[in-house]
Amino acid sequence: MNECCKSRTATHVESEPANNADETKATRKMQLEIKTAIITSDEGPQSGLSANLKVIMRCKAIPLSLLVALVTPLSATANPPISTKSDRAPEMRLAGKTVTLPLVMVREFPFIEGEIAGVRGKFMLDTGMQDALVINDHRVPLVGGSKIGTGHFGSGQTYDVRLHSEVRKIRIGDIDYPRVTSVRSQDARMLEKITPDFLGWIGYGFFSSYAMKLDYQHLEVTFYEEGPDRFLGGEKLVAALPFETRKLPNIPLIRARIGDVDAIVSLDTGMYGSLNIGEEKRRRLLDGGQLSSTENPDTFDLATVRIADRIDVSAPGIEVEEGASASAAPVGITEDTELELGFVFLRNFKTVWDYREKQLYLLAQ
Repeated sequence: MNECCKSRTATHVESEPANNADETKATRKMQLEIKTAIITSDEGPQSGLSANLKVIMRCKAIPLSLLVALVTPLSATANPPISTKSDRAPEMRLAGKTVTLPLVMVREFPFIEGEIAGVRGKFMLDTGMQDALVINDHRVPLVGGSKIGTGHFGSGQTYDVRLHSEVRKIRIGDIDYPRVTSVRSQDARMLEKITPDFLGWIGYGFFSSYAMKLDYQHLEVTFYEEGPDRFLGGEKLVAALPFETRKLPNIPLIRARIGDVDAIVSLDTGMYGSLNIGEEKRRRLLDGGQLSSTENPDTFDLATVRIADRIDVSAPGIEVEEGASASAAPVGITEDTELELGFVFLRNFKTVWDYREKQLYLLAQ
């Protein structure tokens, strides 16, 4: 591949944000709920946890028994090991020193256009997904594969999570992968309500050895094999935030403070934003003015968050839930206050995610 591989330049935005609060909430719930089922594999929880288990607990119509079913693999052991690097779709890796792909934003979700075996559509670029590739087999008619788990829709219907020995003719932007092995798939028809041509997810394994620069304003993502001298050239640096990862290598965690409340921030491109907090601390934030209600009874405005003691940000219109999130233990979060930031935060900057050096760079747009 050339030194700089730039994909098709026809970048655009599809669909305006939802016109009402109920539609917006339903959209977010669909994305997070359907992604949860991807963790039902023969290896136990390994990907897509940070946002998705959390939303299952939030959805009052979904009982705890459904949550248990969603995260129960076909063959499970107590405390299954969590791999530090997904071995799925090993051929789905970048090549070249710099690779740029156009983004399509659908509401708060970033997508990359592509196709599988002649079926065209869009892949969600989702850092909350550890596998390089997971396919929506409702959109893409795959044959065969081994059943490795069972997923459940909110209606109670079930579907198989499958592992395919190979999938041929995959295109991401203008990058072709003639043959990809060990690929997971599931029925993700619910996400077709966000974009009807939803092909699946592109996750951490696709770019783990590169730094990833997301630019939502100019609708492109650029991957850099080289370091800061390359990806910060010509940019205005707002802040460099060190992060850690714990049980999952794809979930960056950064310490923060909200008023007088200590918190941990988790980052995920596949969601909007949410806060999990105990009732006493929630009341303190409300009384102190850091947290305020909105016209939508299900969302709150978070006025000021001090992240890594380096930058102050706000998070309007996020959901607030009492207690620890359902994803806290699998991700390795022990703090009792977790702020998960996605589009509500990322839309304000260009961001560079350098998992190699565990740094998140915020750049002026």
